[in-house]
Amino acid sequence: MTVESPCNRICTLDESNVCLGCFRTLDEICRWTAFSELERARVMAQLRLRREERESRTQPAVAVSTCERCGAEFHCGSQDQQPCWCSKFPGVEPVAGMSCLCPECLATAGAREVRA
Repeated sequence: MTVESPCNRICTLDESNVCLGCFRTLDEICRWTAFSELERARVMAQLRLRREERESRTQPAVAVSTCERCGAEFHCGSQDQQPCWCSKFPGVEPVAGMSCLCPECLATAGAREVRA
């Protein structure tokens, strides 16, 4: 069985000299044709781990908050590139010492303030 090159023609190296297309190191790319089938198989086994490690470093951490009223956990959108989901709700007057509310509690609080 011949181990084919994983090259997908996205040849861009990151700061560690790892290709962002196939996740081989520059040395592995240069030596690929000289590698034995066993060496190629060893490299192929490492590529998935390199891809996963790279993706875990580049994905932003999801901010999880706990609602002050009901204790539910929810995604806080304030760290996202776009406006937070809470900006779609009517404004609620902040309470000293209290942090964010979950979508359900914020909707309820906003509805009470709008009716008042």
